Amino acid sequence: MTSLGRRVDVTVSGFKDSPLRFNQLVEAINEIEGMLGIPYPAPAVTMSVGGVVSGGFCGHNQPRYGYRYSGQPYKIESSEIRLRVDDECSHTLASIAHEAAHTWFHGNEYANWIDEGLANAVENQFMAARSEIAYPPRTYCESYRNISQLERDRPARVNTERDEGFTCNYRLGDGIFGELREHYGDQEFNARIAGLAKRHENPDDRELTVSDVRRALGDGGQASEIIETWYSGQPEMRKYRHLDVVEWIHPPTTDGEWLHFSGRIHSVGIIHEPVVGEDPFCSQFALYDGTGGDTKWVGSISDPVPVGWRRHKDTKVFHGNHRIDPQTGEFQVTAKILDRALSGYGSLSLSVRSRVTTDADGKCHRGVWYSQVPVETGNIASEFKRIDHPHEDAIQWTDHPALNGNILTFAGVAGPGAVKLEYEEGYCSQVGFYRYGERGYDWIAWVSPYLTDGRKWEDAESEITGHRTMSDGSFEATARVRSGLLSGHGTVLLVVTEKNPLNSATNLCSTPRVMSVAELRK
Repeated sequence: MTSLGRRVDVTVSGFKDSPLRFNQLVEAINEIEGMLGIPYPAPAVTMSVGGVVSGGFCGHNQPRYGYRYSGQPYKIESSEIRLRVDDECSHTLASIAHEAAHTWFHGNEYANWIDEGLANAVENQFMAARSEIAYPPRTYCESYRNISQLERDRPARVNTERDEGFTCNYRLGDGIFGELREHYGDQEFNARIAGLAKRHENPDDRELTVSDVRRALGDGGQASEIIETWYSGQPEMRKYRHLDVVEWIHPPTTDGEWLHFSGRIHSVGIIHEPVVGEDPFCSQFALYDGTGGDTKWVGSISDPVPVGWRRHKDTKVFHGNHRIDPQTGEFQVTAKILDRALSGYGSLSLSVRSRVTTDADGKCHRGVWYSQVPVETGNIASEFKRIDHPHEDAIQWTDHPALNGNILTFAGVAGPGAVKLEYEEGYCSQVGFYRYGERGYDWIAWVSPYLTDGRKWEDAESEITGHRTMSDGSFEATARVRSGLLSGHGTVLLVVTEKNPLNSATNLCSTPRVMSVAELRK
């Protein structure tokens, strides 16, 4: 027997090899008891971890009930929780909270949206308290216009790649209870759903219906309207998310070549800076097409690529420039559209999602959707139509790199000794030219460093002919560029890297971090 510091003792089993899971379950039970003011309804709980869960879900809770006799209360004898733990089901703590909540809200064959939605509402509160970020519900369901349609169809308990079938019990349950929770606030909401929760002994063995939800959560006003809209109306989530945690400052707008949007989420840690280069994270912004009522993924807004990299051949849209503050939740993004066919979609929408990692096949794990709104057609200010080249911002340019005829000039300030313009044995040049196009970066040539003692480079494409480097890190330089070297390349970039060692085994230059990237003025 284990007390757990509660009014009712619970016999536990199945934790021999999972002490961490036991502690997480105790944490979840104690907190949910505090939310609802009702002790854990089952006198015994068993948990198995790592096995297969029917329907492909990440967890399952199967309460066992005792025999009922006339006039006797309805008893829950045990709660059997099964958890699946793998790459697709990595949020184990959330799954434990969800499955534990089912012991209070469980057993509705005809209205699974009630117990799944209530378990989600409890899980969302539990996780938000630990992450210190909003943990909003995910409400989109493409198969059913409202809950009454879902009840009539009673889809089988299976899970598919698309948000259809039984999974709509989670989505629509998220929608109705999420909006009611938003309406009442957590304290009042929890007090009201406690009226729907099972106790250890409950003489009322009826399965919950929408009538019970109306009695417990209706108020004759706005809350009642929320219930009827989700149950028998046509909530906005039919095409786009109904619960939107993004405050849109500039809704997503496209002019066919660019996409611009800005907004704010009032929670720390939801919006992140895009990660430059190879990483296991998926983009937080993605485009969907809802033409014909069937919403399909079009493509993510790809993160920037570093100098020397090419974009993936299937890239449709990528970050041109952005300003993101993870602390305030503010973001402003301008993306460049490579696939002009996007302008042909009749119902293009933008989603804002949680940052998730990729699985072994490179596909994004499921995450939380914070918003999905339509993309409007309109004008985008010219000030946003630019490409920012990611780098370390380690140089402050005092004389922006410029080409006048065949003479290149530039000057700046870096850390002391960070930029070396004279030749040093065993090191390559720190300065080079790259061309930039929609598909990424291509190297053109290095700017050979300055040679001392009267030596000269043989057949140099570009070389520093004069320079001055100061002890405080400031520098200035003049270079000669071979005639025609930079012709026909469109946007040409001057790239300055950290010290660039020569690999003696291969006689090739290394690939050091980029200190600064500047578009060459001609």
